[in-house]
Amino acid sequence: MSKALKIIVGVIIILLVIVFVSNKSQDKGIIKIGVSTILSGDWAALGQNIVNTSKLAVEEINSKGGIDGKMLELVVEDAGLDSKTGLSATQKLVNIDKVKYIIGGTSSNGTLASAPIVNQSQVVYMTPVTGGSNIDNAGEYVFRTANSDLLAGRDLANAVAKLGYKKIATVTEVTEYTMDIKKSFEQTLLGKGIQVISSEEFQPDTIDFRTIVAKVKSAQPDAILILSQTGIGGAQFVRQAKEAGVNAQLFSDFTFISNSDVKKLLLSLDGIYFADPAYDVNSVESKDFFKRYEETYKMPSQIPFHSASTYDSVMMIATAIREVGDDSDEVHDWLLKNVKNHRGLMGTYSLDEKGNSDLGFIIKQVKGNEFIEVK
Repeated sequence: MSKALKIIVGVIIILLVIVFVSNKSQDKGIIKIGVSTILSGDWAALGQNIVNTSKLAVEEINSKGGIDGKMLELVVEDAGLDSKTGLSATQKLVNIDKVKYIIGGTSSNGTLASAPIVNQSQVVYMTPVTGGSNIDNAGEYVFRTANSDLLAGRDLANAVAKLGYKKIATVTEVTEYTMDIKKSFEQTLLGKGIQVISSEEFQPDTIDFRTIVAKVKSAQPDAILILSQTGIGGAQFVRQAKEAGVNAQLFSDFTFISNSDVKKLLLSLDGIYFADPAYDVNSVESKDFFKRYEETYKMPSQIPFHSASTYDSVMMIATAIREVGDDSDEVHDWLLKNVKNHRGLMGTYSLDEKGNSDLGFIIKQVKGNEFIEVK
């Protein structure tokens, strides 16, 4: 090898070393947090709300110097509403982007599909939205700051009993989320000696509800619990049921009430009872955050409890990293041990031995443009 060629090779090696060291240095200056959420389809607004909230939380941390001088960086992926897209989003975040912490703002199906990869990779996956029973047992690296769907069913059943309804029908879309609420609702009523006289189920994307409407009408319930993943299927049922002369009192969940397309289909939601996830709406911290949200995005948070839960999730992860370092295994252990009577935007709550919060629901009734709590 000539002297000139040796010099060239030497220079190239030095440059490669410099680039490698520089990249490693940059890596050490950044802590990535993935956000896997619904950014397309019926619930794109839900996902954007989670992204917006995550940005505000990260900006707040970075404005104070980050974590030991390291800045947080969000990596956002569209998880859709289905398990396949949810899994693909998680796979990219874990395998390509090399994130060790994920805010999983997706459906129960997407979270369950993602569980094996995050557990195997020891990636902390914290969901601020999905509260199904399967999520409770999805594995040691899946955490849930969201309200439990089982408690939604329980609290709706308690309200039905308290309000004096005796003949109940349920109409439920077949999804992880809605079936959990239904099962808890029916089990709680059974324990109170209240009869569920009609229990109907329908598949996602169902449009024609004439058969189900006929069965429900024949049963003559005085109250109906209608549950659907996004609220759209439920709204189609309610519209067709009213056209058929079914006038029973309606109960539902927050997705039914919060989806603007439901109101477009029904024109009015007045009188419907629903389970609204509990969070601390009156604290100074909550008021300050939601004011900042509205000032930043020129609109209020569309689903405030999702914002509260997302903000708490980011802050919990950041606090854990600050305490034990940028090590997902150590962060996992710290969260399980230390999140007890935690004070956040959601209120005061704890994570149990499986990483699930103990937050419940408040039953409210739609009256005009207000949601009135049932005392």
